[in-house]
Amino acid sequence: MSTIPASTPVRADFQGALPSSLVLASLSRALDLAEGEPMGHAIRACWLGMKVGDWLGLGPEDRQDLFYALLLKDAGCSANAYSVTHWFGADDRSTKAHLKVADWGSQWRSVLFAMRQTAPSAPITRRMARLVSLGSKGPGLANELVQLRCTRGAELVRELGWSEAAAEAVLCLDEHWNGAGRPRGLKGEEIPLLSRIVLLSQTTEIFWRLGGRRSVESVLRRRRGTWFDPQLVDAVLTHARSDKLWDRFGSITHPEQVAHLDPHPRKIPSASLEALLEIGQVFAGVVDAKSPWTSTHSTRTALLSRRMAAVMGLDEEEANRIGLAALLHDLGKLAVSNAILDKAGPLDPGEMMEMQNHTEISYQLLAPLWPLGDVAEMAASHHERLDGSGYHRHLRGPDLTYGAQIVAVADVFEALTSDRPYRRGMDNDQAIAHLRKEAGRTLAAEPISAIYEMVESARGRPEGFALT
Repeated sequence: MSTIPASTPVRADFQGALPSSLVLASLSRALDLAEGEPMGHAIRACWLGMKVGDWLGLGPEDRQDLFYALLLKDAGCSANAYSVTHWFGADDRSTKAHLKVADWGSQWRSVLFAMRQTAPSAPITRRMARLVSLGSKGPGLANELVQLRCTRGAELVRELGWSEAAAEAVLCLDEHWNGAGRPRGLKGEEIPLLSRIVLLSQTTEIFWRLGGRRSVESVLRRRRGTWFDPQLVDAVLTHARSDKLWDRFGSITHPEQVAHLDPHPRKIPSASLEALLEIGQVFAGVVDAKSPWTSTHSTRTALLSRRMAAVMGLDEEEANRIGLAALLHDLGKLAVSNAILDKAGPLDPGEMMEMQNHTEISYQLLAPLWPLGDVAEMAASHHERLDGSGYHRHLRGPDLTYGAQIVAVADVFEALTSDRPYRRGMDNDQAIAHLRKEAGRTLAAEPISAIYEMVESARGRPEGFALT
């Protein structure tokens, strides 16, 4: 049976309030997974980028903008996931991870990248057909994919309430010093300084992970003046000569290790969920955007969960905690390939295992936020079943919290009433009939009764029962 690792407790001086820096550092690890990077990539890039900011003498406001740009640099990660899989015929996460390493500044390198990444496991005839299709799109496809990702990322930074400078830093992340980057083709100092720092920091983290300090120094020298601002490269090569700095860099694994780098962290009282629900709504949107088949799944499941809780007589705070869990329940799906999420046929055993891992990953992503332990537990348990037939821990009825039972039923109802690549969605009555067959056996009866009551009370209304 799978086990969940214990999380490192946050520092006592947080005094019951979660800093925005810790919340977003924790959730940034979900964005790592969507980009095909290991959990902790953005945290390490953030630590290094803030060091670069110190070396350059940035003031507190610029450092705060840089901090959130580094953590949220991949906020738009899911906006182009479906398109990447569709056009390349490959795992979107693998393609994205290779794109961060490849020097695609020249046309020849772009062609080579496409040849290596396009439908790698398909028969040669199918690969060639897809390559011809890619070639017909030309540079416009690459511009479109980067534009989708960067534009959406900047929008999400704004939705979270950070400054326009932080949003611009995310928007211009893939611009290169020589003007060969995207989406605007900015050159030199036309590129915001914060964007230049973010690009260098993320690339350094990746090459350090692939080959250590020597690999970092090599790529910085090779891409000095092409990808990277020469001044920033010189600053890193000058200040990062000691093994001590790289040892410290490699030890950065937990969100708490960078949370204190925000010069002015916003305090979010753990007893007040308003700000957390707003953040949850944004990250639910990131998850839902990964596949057109689940474009509103998390938000609808959360709305349904909160309404069910109210019908069942739970107070507003408890209903909000359940709603927050429902917003974040599928965070772990950012680690699942769109080739699996959008598959029209049955999943093979390996694909099913990858899909089922998402509940454990959701827990790992939320675990550092210790005041939200019950929220993490509810989110991780939405595929558990009363008879122990669920996953990932095969819990049984007595082990499932009330909130977990509500989110599980809401998740099933929303999925049943929505279209999927392999079936049409059911109407409300069909979905309730299906749920009633499972009442008391795999799913809790009371939440199912709550949905039935809600649907019945909406009969005769012009809008009917709607999750909007």
